[in-house]
Amino acid sequence: MGKPFWFGIGILALFLALGLGISMGMDAIHEPIGKDLELAAQKALDGQMDEAAEIVRQASARWHRYWKLTASVADHTPMDETDMLFGELLVYAREGDRTHFAACCSQLEQMIESISAAHRLNWWNLL
Repeated sequence: MGKPFWFGIGILALFLALGLGISMGMDAIHEPIGKDLELAAQKALDGQMDEAAEIVRQASARWHRYWKLTASVADHTPMDETDMLFGELLVYAREGDRTHFAACCSQLEQMIESISAAHRLNWWNLL
């Protein structure tokens, strides 16, 4: 077992560490956004649109704060769709459309979750 063998082992260990770091990082970034969107949907359905809109503003700010980091490892198609849904939410909030606002929050929550889940270390992501 010479230098090339240990060099290969080192590269594999580096990739494993990067994969684990990305997996944990994506969850840490996106889980709070999903929770905020779930809460905002519930607040909207309860008739508390001002609170719901503020929660969405916070979720949107977090999404945009980590957008470049997410874009460096994620597929851009769901990210573009997520950006569009955040835009839709602004319209629903401005118009006071509680039902569509809550539905859009739920859809956005699922989109954020799928972006994060695509980077989890599990057997189906390895195949």
